[in-house]
Amino acid sequence: MQHDSLRYSEADQSYVTACLDRRPKGVLGVAARRPTGEPTVIINLPLVLKGEAWQPFPTLYWLIDPDLSATIADIERKGAVRAVEAALAEDDSLRAEHREDNVSYAKARWAVLNDQEKLAAEQQGMQNMLEHSGVGGVANHDAVKCLHAQYAFHLARRDQGTTVGKLMQERFDMSR
Repeated sequence: MQHDSLRYSEADQSYVTACLDRRPKGVLGVAARRPTGEPTVIINLPLVLKGEAWQPFPTLYWLIDPDLSATIADIERKGAVRAVEAALAEDDSLRAEHREDNVSYAKARWAVLNDQEKLAAEQQGMQNMLEHSGVGGVANHDAVKCLHAQYAFHLARRDQGTTVGKLMQERFDMSR
């Protein structure tokens, strides 16, 4: 994927900045939008330059929609991460699909890097983490770290969705 492959207009940038109360670094584009056109999920460069050194930013897809973020924060406070992990642990098929989702996420994260960025990641010892860790940077692909990151990935995959995203839609009120 090329860095310029996703549209990110000045209006998008203003909206995202207002949602986050700051201008994010390394935005590559918009991965999902509300029906009204505002960004819901942005895609980020997995490396951020701080001074002269690159630092990892394993959140490739970032949920910036304030309403969805509030909904997910509410269900996380009520134990949704444990409930989703329990559902995955009980169903071999779901767990295998979730592992595949994590592998897909890792591949997508590595693919957005250009050759120079990949070299920097290799030289600074970040290649393994960026190339192989799953959603939210999890090393254990059976785990669920953050439902915000999980749902962002779900929305970014549009029609295909993700295992955890589908579980969230089935089990929690995601309409708010």
